[in-house]
Amino acid sequence: MRTPSRPLIALSTMALASAGFALGAGSASADLTTHCDGEASDVTVPGDLVVGKDNSCVLDGVTIEGEVHVRAGADLVMSDSSVAERVVVAPDAYLDASDSEVGGNVVSRSGYGVYLEDSSVGGAFQGRLAEEDASPFLYSYDTSIDGRVNVEQGLVHLQTVTVGGPVTTSGTSYTDVLDSTFSRDLSVADSPEGTAVCASEIDGATTFTGNENVQLGTGAGIIDCEDGNYFGDDVTVSDNTGAVDVSGNIIRGDLTGEGNDPAPTGSDNRVRGEAGGQFTDLEPAAQALSAQATPADHAEELDNQREERRASAEASAELAGPANLG
Repeated sequence: MRTPSRPLIALSTMALASAGFALGAGSASADLTTHCDGEASDVTVPGDLVVGKDNSCVLDGVTIEGEVHVRAGADLVMSDSSVAERVVVAPDAYLDASDSEVGGNVVSRSGYGVYLEDSSVGGAFQGRLAEEDASPFLYSYDTSIDGRVNVEQGLVHLQTVTVGGPVTTSGTSYTDVLDSTFSRDLSVADSPEGTAVCASEIDGATTFTGNENVQLGTGAGIIDCEDGNYFGDDVTVSDNTGAVDVSGNIIRGDLTGEGNDPAPTGSDNRVRGEAGGQFTDLEPAAQALSAQATPADHAEELDNQREERRASAEASAELAGPANLG
């Protein structure tokens, strides 16, 4: 067989480019990069996918065999779709995934937000601080994340979510955990609007440090919570500057902490280790915790943010027309 000449190779490269592909370094499993601006359904992308700066891409029933990059200001809305490798969300970019699968990590670098519903992430979620004045959100329902969750800024609302790795938030405006299961540790630090954990199972050690209000369980306050939590290891609550209430929980390890001002309140806990520090003799709260907003308010606000951005993305993608991915 003759080896193709240089002109023939050049023409082949040009043909690929005209079909919407570009040769690039890509991921380990992908030699091609496909650019998306518009709508596509029921196709397979044989390599990486890029949503260009300020573009919008709406996918339904699409299989992406490489990784995805959502550039600054861009939107990716996908349903019933899958990504074999990671998804990277740039500053002010948006990822909205429902009934979808991501095989690798989801990385948000001060993105506008990430919404996950009835979806799965085979790797970790990483919410990285890239722009100081950004307020990105992680808003998730009925989703599993196999790896760790690490969020460095913004808004975190997790409901009916399972996480296989440690969960750490630091410097987020708030962190809500409702009806969720974490297989490893949970750490929430430096949250000015506080944190609430309700009707959840945390199998590892749990720490809350330097937050505003903290509600663990059924104590009247940040949220109307009817079911307590199960904590499989030690619970440490220290140096929080707002009201702290721990009520109606099962704690297999120790419950302890110092430096909370005002002093913590609580009742009806079953502590199988030792209760120490400020938690030695808890008393029920005389009044509800004072909070800037409840998790129900947070969910409503995030719904509004999501609906506004999603509607804009869908309108832009419709205007752009078929994305011609395959």
